Amino acid sequence: MSDPRPDRRNPLPDLTAREEALYLRRSSMRFLECAIHLCATHMSLEEVADLLEKEAEQLRRFG
Repeated sequence: MSDPRPDRRNPLPDLTAREEALYLRRSSMRFLECAIHLCATHMSLEEVADLLEKEAEQLRRFG
């Protein structure tokens, strides 16, 4: 026979963890965008693109 009481598991910790992860992701992306824009004010766009391509290559290679 099943338990007639409703599941009283607290969803707040899961919701909080999910929202925190989303916030940190958005903040990280915004920081990266700002850093790219800052580089573009002091470097040519070609230099910025080259730098980003090298960084992407290292991320793919070394994880």
